[in-house]
Amino acid sequence: MIETPHWQCDIEVRPADWRFPAGKSWIAGWLWSPQNRLTTDLRLWIDGRPFLAIWGLPKPGLDERFLHRPGPPYLGFTILVEPHAGANLLRLEVRDQTNQWTEIFRTGITVADGAPDCPPPKSFPVLLPDLLSPLLRLHRSRPAAPLAALADEIVSGALGEPLNSLPNPPFHGALEEPRDSGWIRFGRLSITGWLAHRHHKITRITAMVDPLQEGALLHGIKRTDVDGVFADLPGRETSAFVGHVDLPADTTVPAMLKVFAELDNGEKHLAFAQRFIPRVIAGADAVLPALSRVTFARAAWALRGSAKRHGLPLGDWAALKPALAAAWSAYAAEAPAQAGRARLAPDISPVKDASSPLRILVVTHNLNFEGAPWFIFELARHLAAQPGTTVRVVSPQDGPMREVFTKAGMPVDVIDVGPALRAKSPPDFQTALAAATAALPWSTTDLVIANTMVSFWAVHAAKQAGKPSLLYVHESAAIRRFFEPLLAPALFPLVEDAFRSATRVVFTADSSRKVFDYLGDRANFALLPSWVDATRVDTFVAAHPSAGLRRKHGLDPAAILVVNIGSVCERKGQHVFIQAVDLLKSELGFTYPGRKIQFVMVGARPGLYLETLKEEIARLSLGEQALFVGETGEIFDFYQLADIFVCTSFEESFPRVLLESAAFRRLIVSTNVNGIAEMIKPDEAWLTPPGDRYRLAEAIKLALVAHVAGDRSRPEKARASILRKYHEAASLPRHARLARAAAELR
Repeated sequence: MIETPHWQCDIEVRPADWRFPAGKSWIAGWLWSPQNRLTTDLRLWIDGRPFLAIWGLPKPGLDERFLHRPGPPYLGFTILVEPHAGANLLRLEVRDQTNQWTEIFRTGITVADGAPDCPPPKSFPVLLPDLLSPLLRLHRSRPAAPLAALADEIVSGALGEPLNSLPNPPFHGALEEPRDSGWIRFGRLSITGWLAHRHHKITRITAMVDPLQEGALLHGIKRTDVDGVFADLPGRETSAFVGHVDLPADTTVPAMLKVFAELDNGEKHLAFAQRFIPRVIAGADAVLPALSRVTFARAAWALRGSAKRHGLPLGDWAALKPALAAAWSAYAAEAPAQAGRARLAPDISPVKDASSPLRILVVTHNLNFEGAPWFIFELARHLAAQPGTTVRVVSPQDGPMREVFTKAGMPVDVIDVGPALRAKSPPDFQTALAAATAALPWSTTDLVIANTMVSFWAVHAAKQAGKPSLLYVHESAAIRRFFEPLLAPALFPLVEDAFRSATRVVFTADSSRKVFDYLGDRANFALLPSWVDATRVDTFVAAHPSAGLRRKHGLDPAAILVVNIGSVCERKGQHVFIQAVDLLKSELGFTYPGRKIQFVMVGARPGLYLETLKEEIARLSLGEQALFVGETGEIFDFYQLADIFVCTSFEESFPRVLLESAAFRRLIVSTNVNGIAEMIKPDEAWLTPPGDRYRLAEAIKLALVAHVAGDRSRPEKARASILRKYHEAASLPRHARLARAAAELR
């Protein structure tokens, strides 16, 4: 037994007397902290060579003994090493949740004759291009840490020899995602693959990166391409699995995914272990600092110092020069440009004739019941009500909002711009776009209004037709990261060109404008407030008692309802909402005995994400507490029947759900992201970081206390503030004047 002030460890599998034979050897055991430290990585050093462990493996009996439950976290670990000739020192290091590495064991070793020579170390020039940007991201996320210490963390991680694991017979399968890189969307890692067992039925497949959270994957999915190699394998036809697991916000690289299979005989086996580099394609990310040669030089020098401390060859100038050029190119490709040149457009000048004919073509990215289509519907309806103004709507995707626009007297055209968006080059894009938009009524159009950054193509179409355009941007994600899964990289400059060539680019949140600051040097950016229809809200409240709406939707009139409104998708973070419910369920039963508290998610849409949420609810036995309601056009019903409104989004610009919930005088719990901080203050709502289930659960508890106590101070302050800043009577006319002014700038 190995004991330190913070850790207990036992190495159960090792060479006798630490005399290693030539070749590979296994080292395995368990590790536990009586001081509640959490293992987040484990590595073993032989002289200056680090070997990464597979850690967090179930240890039946020991897990229950130390944790008083089966886990997670799991205590077991295994490491495969191949000591080199002449090696004489072995060290075991563990990293905890504070990102600190601690040595817990060291011993002298001997290695038998015939062992391979020590492999040549990687040189600093070889490592530099791949490590500079990760170091800068890490420094942005942990600015208080010394740059040299972060450089050591990055370099040692790059030197580590990973231990990945594939299924051993009688298991057969493949992990297809992640491999060396893993796609991260809003804090979740995408996982796909297939797995089967020759003698037993697989009853459950689980996965984990977070040492405290093990999530189930959807399995038993049809798979048709396994027959060729494994024609006699039972279960091959339904061997596919797919799903997501949460990635802790402070995960360092290389991260490790473990996938476990549970069999019908009760056994649980490690099926896959995979080290990977997380690649964020959506959601919160540690962005690179603005492009700067000074910043680049400081980071490169820190990495050089770390390479020297690790005993790596530093290389001569002939090797270093191309490495520096490659590192700069990688940094420059992703780093935002220096801010400071953007200028807001001048104030809206008075229009010459507010009643002259104005024919507007509104382009929206889809016609779903979502915030952005509702936003543009309300704007289009207001514009269509102005003297001399007509509005026609275009969308590349049909949906239920089509009927809403049509009933309001605005005709809708659905066109196919897919060929343009699938183009591989700007000329191909322009050719395909011209064909897709040729039939639009350009001769009777005075102004194009493009809704969301996804509709950037409409700005190009307007430019081809010689028409002015407004681009309304609701996103707060950098262009290249946002469009990476959607467009060929060659088209990214066309998105940027849309920002520069639009007559006006309109933001409702300054935090969103700052994301695109480097594109605003033409003084065509406008910052205009959003709006809320307070009169409509108050009229609805007076005519629709909460109890009646609850009965209408099959909800208990006597229950406390905590309602999360928004399209059920990863960006909206309903998985974090469910995790918070799981944290609260036992405590709320003691705090409010006999009170029924339900958590309702409004905006469910078919898809993998919804299926994984339903599986998680079933696994956590939350079926009585957590409920789904489909996407609906009767969204006011759910503001009115709610007691507490919750927003769990990872990324928002200026969400209308917060404006409307405040107008309905609801207690509000929300993530504090992007434009939310501009619209609501800490004394008006309970604000939490995105993706933090613990802080979210605590905020919901405080909101429940206020609800039960009848404390209405926060909702009253929120409503007063929202109406003062965003009443439609003040906001919508400003947008209408901008549309008129833009049309006159043709």
